[in-house]
Amino acid sequence: MERDSLKDMLYSLARFGLFWLINIFGVIIGRTAILGVVGTFIPRLALYDNPETLSLISWFVPILLLIALFRDDAKRHTAYGRYNPFLVAITMLITCAVYCLPAFLISYVKDINAANVMREIYFTSFWISKLTNDVEIYALLGALLMFAICVGSYVISRKIYLRKFESGEYEYEYDK
Repeated sequence: MERDSLKDMLYSLARFGLFWLINIFGVIIGRTAILGVVGTFIPRLALYDNPETLSLISWFVPILLLIALFRDDAKRHTAYGRYNPFLVAITMLITCAVYCLPAFLISYVKDINAANVMREIYFTSFWISKLTNDVEIYALLGALLMFAICVGSYVISRKIYLRKFESGEYEYEYDK
């Protein structure tokens, strides 16, 4: 089967952009909505004093969105005969590498305010800082965890789709 490289490139660029937007959305929602809503209604979590717990709760926002995105990708790719886990893995690996690049540059930034803004990009992975305080390490671990979840949800969703298709839950519609 011949692969359409333009569609693959557009898919890669779209997933790259969505990954960044979803992570930034997770940071914004984590800092505003989750802190305001969950911190107010469940004061025992002490989210105002515990940024690691707030970060862990905020981490679920992008993860749920990414799982839904790659679940839908797997169903569509399988249905249309374009299933390619290697393309998804390579796209996500490159995306995660580019996502981690600012973390490696933080130590070279002289302006403290600029460095703090760059650290906020990785707020959803801040809960990993319980292992290490290095931004480079917890940003890399967070990105690798997201990579594994995205590729895993893609592969698992395909298996679920095929199982449902073989059991007759999904059927072709014929014009009669």
